[in-house]
Amino acid sequence: SSGINAEYGVSSSCFDDPQLRFKQSNSFDLVRKSVQYLEKGFQQFVQTTICGHLEQAELGGVPGIMELASSYLSVRTQDSSVWGLVYVCLRCGSSAAALQALQDDGCEGEVETILENWNNISAPSAARDKVRQLYYGGVNNCNDPYKRLVFSILGGCDIERRHGDIMTTVQDYLWLKLVHVLTCSSGGRDFRSSKDKISLSEVQEHVLQEYGENHFNSLQSPYLYALVLLLTGLYESAIEVLYRNEESRANAIHMALALHSAGMINLSVTPHQPVLSENDDDPAPHKRLNLTRIIIGYTRKFACSNPTSALNYYYILRGVQNEDGEDMFTVCISELIQESKEYQTLLGTLDPSGRKTKGAIDRFNVNHSQIISTVAEASEKRGCWEEAVTLYELAHNYDKVMEILNEELSRKLMPNDKAHEHVNEIAVKVEPRSQNANTNLRKQFLLLLDLYKFHKLYHSGSGKLEEALSVISRLQIIPLQQETINHRVQAFKSYSDELRRCIPDILIMVMSILNKLFKTASKSGNSLFGAQNKQAQKIRDQAKVVMRFAGMLPYSMPGDTHAQLSMLDAPMRY
Repeated sequence: SSGINAEYGVSSSCFDDPQLRFKQSNSFDLVRKSVQYLEKGFQQFVQTTICGHLEQAELGGVPGIMELASSYLSVRTQDSSVWGLVYVCLRCGSSAAALQALQDDGCEGEVETILENWNNISAPSAARDKVRQLYYGGVNNCNDPYKRLVFSILGGCDIERRHGDIMTTVQDYLWLKLVHVLTCSSGGRDFRSSKDKISLSEVQEHVLQEYGENHFNSLQSPYLYALVLLLTGLYESAIEVLYRNEESRANAIHMALALHSAGMINLSVTPHQPVLSENDDDPAPHKRLNLTRIIIGYTRKFACSNPTSALNYYYILRGVQNEDGEDMFTVCISELIQESKEYQTLLGTLDPSGRKTKGAIDRFNVNHSQIISTVAEASEKRGCWEEAVTLYELAHNYDKVMEILNEELSRKLMPNDKAHEHVNEIAVKVEPRSQNANTNLRKQFLLLLDLYKFHKLYHSGSGKLEEALSVISRLQIIPLQQETINHRVQAFKSYSDELRRCIPDILIMVMSILNKLFKTASKSGNSLFGAQNKQAQKIRDQAKVVMRFAGMLPYSMPGDTHAQLSMLDAPMRY
């Protein structure tokens, strides 16, 4: 940002709002810096030309601009006209050298007055009017092309004339047009009311429409056309030209990032617009750049393989919002995590004690918890519950962790498979860190974990059946004594949907346990009063309690639940 501002001679606060760049005073500064850039480039070209023809140039001593200009003319044109010397000095950006050349030749008057004030692009209107009169009075038809050109430049007149015998390059053309823009924008005579007026927007129109991409062969030489657009203040269009070309795309992105950081880019209203779009609030022919689109397009190739690097680019999009008001930095991070699965690298992780280790995002001055929560919400909406749990933990939102785990534990409680075991493993790891969660949510969470233990005991074989029944008795969700039925029915009404969903299967499992224990107890022989028969009677009573409880539940259980319960109960009846 500071480098861009220094290059263009503006303060970093000048473009807090990119719209300020369209103000005349700011446009004037930007045009002046473009002119200076072109003058510096021409001076380097002059020096290179002389170095290639030292014998012909006859340059000696410690040369100044005027000496360089004279040697250059000797090499290129063998022209000894003072006006050629004045032009080359001006083209190199030295009005002082041009003035010295005139004075050494004995020329004075209005031209000298204008050159004395040239650095400020302001001269007494009378002097400029006189130069214009001289130009249209005969200079415009004189045989010296350099004199015609110098008078046109200093007087700001005959602006449409190309001066093609001298101005042979794109850089020459631009320099002449932009100098005319400066003279027409300066104080003194109001050139806007004359036929010899030109504005920056008109130059921009010439570049875009009169010449355009085909003239500059932008497909083969994108940098030349981009340079022309940049020097005329069409930054968004310059970036778009470079972005279209695969070889120059990286330069387009980094130029966009630098200019955006300096507040010199107008962004599209929404991230879903084309790379370039028009807006009624902007002066023609300016367009708006979809920075979001080009950054996402550029990072797509390496986002998954190098997500940390992609994150650096996405950070530029903080504060840019989509149609739903979502911050695009957060949106891009969410999508990056979905695609790369590198959420630990990007967002950090938790060590066994619950302390968060830093991720790549911690390098940025942003609301980390808010971003992580937003990413977690996106994962939850996609059904990636395990990812969502990890992310909500990183954001220390244990209420959401409990909600998701309660849902998953209840869904996978009954099937005896790896998914069932995986959910429980995650839940067990989370449990020690969940003390700050909502009391009711955590209570249900712990209950579901105990039901998992019951499930494991049930599937461990006949040797664990009594222990499984003991767990159910301790949990107090299924009554086994007559006096507890009403209390358990009332408690059922307060259960969450996740827990209610488990009750039908738990009832069947409890009745299955009672059925198997009853069969074992009934194998004691014919003694009516044997200890085994007393045990069988106790089990029969417990089965009656379970059946009565199932009939009293204010809950629509699956259609075959009651049928299965009846089949398991039948062998235990008299």
